[in-house]
Amino acid sequence: MGKRKLTNDNCRYIYLPGLPPKIKGFVMEDEGYYTVVLNPTLSADTNAKTRRHEIKHILRDDFNKDNCDKAEKEVRGL
Repeated sequence: MGKRKLTNDNCRYIYLPGLPPKIKGFVMEDEGYYTVVLNPTLSADTNAKTRRHEIKHILRDDFNKDNCDKAEKEVRGL
């Protein structure tokens, strides 16, 4: 697993109206380009924590993992 490099050219952050409050955010990847989606109804502090959480997934290259639950637990430190 190689470390990913994030730049302003390959990572963007968007707020997606209409997300239910229980969905804080998620990240999508397309050929080395990343979009971190955040919930605009949540606080700035919660969105900052969510942004850091999703960046961990990018840096760990969790998109190619077979077990999503395991990847999520590892990022959360459980």
